[in-house]
Amino acid sequence: MKKVIIALSLIIFASSCKKDTPEANQPSGEVSTFTELQVPNNFKFETDQKVQLDLSVTNSGFNKKFKIKIYDQMPAVGGNLIYSGFTTNNSLQGEFSCPAYLSRVYVVKEDPTGSSTYQLADITAGSIVHSFGKKSNKSKTNSISPDCSSGCDVSYSNHSGNITINSNDPAGVYCFSGSFNGSINVNKGGVTIRICGNAVAQNINLNSGSGLELTDGATLDVNNLNINSNTGLITVYNATLNISNNFSPSGEVINNGIINVAKAYNINGQGKLTNNGDIDITDHFNNNKDLINNGSIVVGKNCNINGGSSTVNNCSLIVGQDLKISNPVENNGLIDVTDDFTLNSSTLTLQNGAMVNASSATINSNITGVGTTSLVKVSGNTTINGGGSLNGNLEYCDADGIENNTGSINSPASLACAVYIPTTGCNSIGNGSPQVTDTDNDGIADANDLFPNDPDRAGEVYYPGSNVYGTVAFEDLWPGLGDYDFNDLIVDYRIRLITDASNDVKDVEYSYSVRAIGGSLRNGFGFQLDLASNTVQSVTGTQNFHNSLSYNANGTESGQTKAVIIAFDDAFGLFPNTGTQTINTITGETAYPNDTGDIVVTFTSGQSIASLGSLPFNPFMYIGQDRGKEVHLSGKEPTDLVNTSFFGTAEDDSNPGSDRYYVNENNLPWALNLSQSFNYPSEKKDIVQTYNNFVSWAQSSGSSSANWYLDLPGYINQANIY
Repeated sequence: MKKVIIALSLIIFASSCKKDTPEANQPSGEVSTFTELQVPNNFKFETDQKVQLDLSVTNSGFNKKFKIKIYDQMPAVGGNLIYSGFTTNNSLQGEFSCPAYLSRVYVVKEDPTGSSTYQLADITAGSIVHSFGKKSNKSKTNSISPDCSSGCDVSYSNHSGNITINSNDPAGVYCFSGSFNGSINVNKGGVTIRICGNAVAQNINLNSGSGLELTDGATLDVNNLNINSNTGLITVYNATLNISNNFSPSGEVINNGIINVAKAYNINGQGKLTNNGDIDITDHFNNNKDLINNGSIVVGKNCNINGGSSTVNNCSLIVGQDLKISNPVENNGLIDVTDDFTLNSSTLTLQNGAMVNASSATINSNITGVGTTSLVKVSGNTTINGGGSLNGNLEYCDADGIENNTGSINSPASLACAVYIPTTGCNSIGNGSPQVTDTDNDGIADANDLFPNDPDRAGEVYYPGSNVYGTVAFEDLWPGLGDYDFNDLIVDYRIRLITDASNDVKDVEYSYSVRAIGGSLRNGFGFQLDLASNTVQSVTGTQNFHNSLSYNANGTESGQTKAVIIAFDDAFGLFPNTGTQTINTITGETAYPNDTGDIVVTFTSGQSIASLGSLPFNPFMYIGQDRGKEVHLSGKEPTDLVNTSFFGTAEDDSNPGSDRYYVNENNLPWALNLSQSFNYPSEKKDIVQTYNNFVSWAQSSGSSSANWYLDLPGYINQANIY
């Protein structure tokens, strides 16, 4: 039996969990058990962070609110929704909680038509400040720029004069910091020219597969820039490249900044261009190989997509004269042609609201719309020849009708101009007017309203996420020491807040699942909101097996100033009579399915998220049917029904006068909250011996190993997991 020694024998815990002491075979290291931890007094063992949100949007003429959604990962690959809210005056201030290890999130903006776009946003010092402006749809790279302070094999600073690197010179990275004036000729493979300052060059010749890098903030003005090998690479980070002559690279160009070409740009037969920034071409643009445009390309004169090429436009391609397409093109953004658009013996695919705008069009092949309806818009003459066709989800808009048509228009493609395409950072033109419906007149368009027929409800916030449960794990020998396997009561939970058009909370949906009971005590479980009890209209879903508790008419626990909701009064009541003293903690014993429950708390009026208290709303366990013997997370205050005589006894070092609760003299807790479902230790397995990074996390006040509880290689001693 687990032994608890109480000073002066004042209290004997005869009803304690029936457990043995932790096993003696400890791993080597400075800290081998939980009780040996040295933790700063201000550390609360919190695994999540509270994030302040400050967002703004460009309205584009809508008279309804925008919906903002926050995901922990890319939504398309299973990211969890953790927050949603609605703008007021095109801005949104709010807060949400997420895992402490999370440094960036995906922010989705939905306009009142349901169209959406997303961007990555960094969490900095507990806040996100972000704007969806006119360039919001560009798909920016996450590439990190190098610099000239490291990774350099040869360095030049403020150099003037020509440089030639021949076959007998060393390979590696040649760094140029400060200013440079001269020419560079590279005749050796394995060489990269790195520009970190302001460079002016008459000629730069990259031969034998050599490369060029422009780092963040750099500028290069060059007359002639040549890549003479298909393995050569030019990378422009957040920098500016100005080329005063024709540019015809045979290798690859990756642009994350600005490229200005004073004459023509030709992608040669072995070349490739990936544009994530802005490219301005004064003369012609000819693509003979591979183009992926995630940013903006502006062509002053003609643009030709020639045979043998591959072209994907994800943002904007602006052509000052004619555009001729002779090989397949995929358009996911805007192609804007000032004069004539000609589609030769090839195909043009428009996806999900893409657009082509031109003065006149000659169509000799197939245009197909895929996904949501796209648009081809022509202000002058249209000729569809015998091999030409319009197909799929496509509208063709010609202001004065199609002048010549010997091709075909295949349903659902149609001659129409009605489709609404919003203006974005990639499409400055757009088309039509949005059709917005708001059935319940709450200011939220039906396309963004989860409850379109209920004026009191519109959105949702999740903790820890829409597709994930968190866990509260308890030790139940408080105020005495436990064995710190943190499995005496394992409760998984997911909280959904139903919000109105003003982002106030109308309902709390608290879903829980009891996964384990690591002792014989019949413990209850509940949570406490920071709101007064009378702000609650109703509570449903609580379970009172022993009729041992008293409730107000609204379903909150009576005798409480704040709203206290008891989920269940006896964890064992959720399971069949097992005949064992533990459930799902001892390997080899019968495993029982998790028992689940759903609690709904409805308020008399909308309440701000902040007023409810920090998520997950001060959960607590009360021990062995003794309602006054509560165990809360570190630093969390008890309810009004707590028996304060337990404070300061045995190993407890609570001091209500100093707001110090539920820690021992070494600041160690009796409960943990995890922002995902916890792989809890089996019986008698100390958490320190189970999770290899727990010590580093706890003793660093959470600054190291914030993701210690994830199931990653090397993180967990799997033999200790139930």
